Amino acid sequence: MTYQFSPIKFDNMGYIRDSVFSILRNAILDGKLEPGQRLVERNIAEQLRISRTPVREAIRKLELEKLVTHIPRKGVVVSGFTKEDIEEIQVIRVALESLSCSIAAVKINDKELEKLECTNKKMLEEYENGNVEKSILANKRFHEIIYKAAESPHLYYFVNTLRAYISKFTRLTYTKEGRIQEVLNEHNEIIKALVKHNSDAAHDAAKVHVEKSSNVFLEMSYSNDK
Repeated sequence: MTYQFSPIKFDNMGYIRDSVFSILRNAILDGKLEPGQRLVERNIAEQLRISRTPVREAIRKLELEKLVTHIPRKGVVVSGFTKEDIEEIQVIRVALESLSCSIAAVKINDKELEKLECTNKKMLEEYENGNVEKSILANKRFHEIIYKAAESPHLYYFVNTLRAYISKFTRLTYTKEGRIQEVLNEHNEIIKALVKHNSDAAHDAAKVHVEKSSNVFLEMSYSNDK
């Protein structure tokens, strides 16, 4: 079934152009718009009940992020991720996540450490109650706490942007039996390093965590590749 957009409510959406871009971008990254699916300006504008101009501008920005591609005689379609794309993204993610943890180890305070432990427990609790989406959100919050503890606005921006690209992959890894417990254990290793304010240990724990997550996704997605 083709994904349908809801009309924009101007009283709470802020600037229209930014709103349209965010709506389309999130739909792509969340997997609601699938690779190869066409983006038709007229249809999107009608669904959002706006003019075509902000839709056109949003699509141009999506092209710059390589989330959509213009194909002659076909129009604009959602770009797909190749195995090579994912591997490249994950290599960069390992570097950024490890750096975030390394910096955070020096600056993190007791309140933030307590939040990390509570969030990790919440992640398991939601998962065991069948609330996968809430568990995924708890996982996202766990990493957010670390990014903010690092107190590096530029690093925060880059790592968050990268995580947005792999958000739908996170959902896939959750389906592997036993992976949730592995994630919790990996998180606990990160917490232990942060509690000791050990930058090297935090860096290494984050590296192990991201690499394992990456390997699980690649294994599940491309296991039949030769």
